[in-house]
Amino acid sequence: MLWFRATGCVVLMVLLAAPVMLPVVEAAQGVSRAEGEEVGRVAGLAANTLGLIVAACLIAVPVGVLAALVIERIRVPGRGPLRALLLLGLFVPLPVYAVAWQVVLEKWLPPMTLGPGQVAWRPWAQGLLPAAWVHGVAAIPWVVWIVTAGLRGADRGLEEDALMIAGPRAVVRRVLIPRAAIAAVAAGGWVAVQTATEIPITDAMMVRTFAEEVYTQFVSASEGLAGAVIVALPAWVIAVVVGGWLARRTVISFGPPPGEVGQPVPLRFAPAVRWVATGAVWLGALLAAGLPLLALVWKAGGGTTRTGWTVTMLLGEMRKVLVTDGIVLMESLAVAVAVGLAAASLAWIASWLATGSRWFARFLFVLCVVLAVAPGPVVGLGMKTAIGQLVDVEAWFFAQLGSAPTFFPIRSTLYDQPSPVPGAWATLVRYFPVAVVVLWPALRAIPRDLLDQAKIDGVGVTGEWRLVIVPLTGVAFARATIAVSALALGEVSASKLVHTPGWSAYILRLFDQMHYGAESTVAALCLAQIAATAAAAGLAMWAMGGALMRPPTTHVAEPAEEFLDTARR
Repeated sequence: MLWFRATGCVVLMVLLAAPVMLPVVEAAQGVSRAEGEEVGRVAGLAANTLGLIVAACLIAVPVGVLAALVIERIRVPGRGPLRALLLLGLFVPLPVYAVAWQVVLEKWLPPMTLGPGQVAWRPWAQGLLPAAWVHGVAAIPWVVWIVTAGLRGADRGLEEDALMIAGPRAVVRRVLIPRAAIAAVAAGGWVAVQTATEIPITDAMMVRTFAEEVYTQFVSASEGLAGAVIVALPAWVIAVVVGGWLARRTVISFGPPPGEVGQPVPLRFAPAVRWVATGAVWLGALLAAGLPLLALVWKAGGGTTRTGWTVTMLLGEMRKVLVTDGIVLMESLAVAVAVGLAAASLAWIASWLATGSRWFARFLFVLCVVLAVAPGPVVGLGMKTAIGQLVDVEAWFFAQLGSAPTFFPIRSTLYDQPSPVPGAWATLVRYFPVAVVVLWPALRAIPRDLLDQAKIDGVGVTGEWRLVIVPLTGVAFARATIAVSALALGEVSASKLVHTPGWSAYILRLFDQMHYGAESTVAALCLAQIAATAAAAGLAMWAMGGALMRPPTTHVAEPAEEFLDTARR
C-alpha cells in the first residue's frame, strides 16, 4: 500500500496542487519590493470580501437550517416537490442567479427619488448588500443539503428517549438542533468559500473582492501575473489557516454518534404547527425560486421593451437560443458530467488511500483546504502557467528528437485548438475538495474489521473494491458526481482564463452576454440553462431510483455478512 499511496500523492501534487502553487511561486519571483501604497486597497478588498461573506452567511445559513428541519423532520405536505426544487437549485449556475435577481432589483422594485427634479436611483440594484443577497439565496440549497445530511446522522436512541420523556419538541430542541448547529458550521464554511472565490455575482454587482481583483488585474494587464496574485495572497494564507482549523473542528464534532443511526423517529406535531411550517417553507420557496424564474420569463418575453411582454417574443427568443447555442449547451452538460465523474473517481481513490494512513490523510486534508479556499481566478492563472510549461516541455522533447511534427498533441489539446480540456482541468482542481467531503466520510464509515478480513482472505485490491467499497459507498460516489457536475455547470472564475480559441462553454457565453445590452437574449439563455439542468437533475434522480433522496446507509452488518460468505466460498 505504500507504493499506492506514494503514487497517489505524486498524482495529486502534479494534477491538482501544481496548478495552484505555480502562480504563487511566479508572483514571489516577480515582486521584489513592498508596495506601501497598496495597503489601503488591500484593506478595502478585505473589508468587502469579509462583509460579503458575513452577509451571505446570515442570509443562507438560518434559512437553510430551518428549511432542512421542516422538510426533513416535520414532514410538511409537498416534500417531494420541495426536494426536487432544492436539487434543481444546486444545478443553477451563479450567473443565472445574478441575471434573474438583477431583473427583480433593477426593474421591479420601485426607485428612490431624491427630490423634485432629481434623478431616481436604486441603491439596491448594485453594491455589497445586493451581491450578498444573491449569494445567500444561491447558497440556500447547498445549506439545506448539508444540514439534511447532518440530521440524518442523528442518534436514534437519543431521539427515542427525548420523545418518551418530553415529546417531539424535546427531540427538536435537545437532539436535532445541536446536530443541525454542527452542520450549520460546515454549511457556513461552504457559503464562505463559494462567496469569496467566485466572481460572476460580484462582477455583475460591481463589488471588488480579492477574487474579483485578481481577475480584473489580469484582464487589464495593469500589473501582470505577480500583481494579480500578490494582492490575494495574504487573504488566501489566512483563509487556509482559518479554514483548516474550522474544517478540523467540524470533522471532529460532526462524526458519527455513539448510538444507533437508522430511520428517524416519527415526530407528530400539532396540525397548526405543520400548517404554519408548510406555509413558511413554501412561501420561502416561491420567493427564492419562483420570483427570479418569473423575472427571467418576463425579461425573455420583452417585458423591458416598449411593446411589453408577449408569448410570441418569448418563444422567438427561446427558439433563437436553441438554434444558436443548443449544441453548445449539450456539450457543456456532457463536459460537466465528465468532470463530475473524474473528480468523484479521483476522490474515491484518494479517500480509500487515506483510510489506513495518517500521513496521507493529513496530506489530503491540507490539499483540500488549500484548493477549496483558492480564488477561482488564481486557479485559472495557475492553469495558464502550467499549460505554458507543458507546451514548452513538449516542444523541447520534439526538438531533442530532431523532429518537427505538424501536430503537437499537448499544444493542440491544451492551447491553440478548440478543446474543453483546459476548462475541465481547472474545474477539476477547484471542485475536487467537494467530492472528497462527500466520499471520505462514507469510506471512514466502513468497519475496519471488514477491510482487514478482505486482506486476510486474500481477495486483493480488486476484490476489496468489488465486494466492500463499491457496495457500501456507491451512492456516495453518485452524490459526489452530481455535486461536482452541478458546480461545473456554472464554473466561470477559472475556466474563463484558460478556454481555448474556438471553444466556449455555454456558461461563458452567458457570462459574456451579461455585459451587453441584449437583455431578452440573456434571459432566454438563462431559461434554456435552467430547462437543461432540470432535465439533467430529473434524469439523475430517475437513474438513482430515489437513492439520492434516501438517508445514507450506515448499517453495514448485512453487507459484511454477504462479503464474509462470498470470501469463504
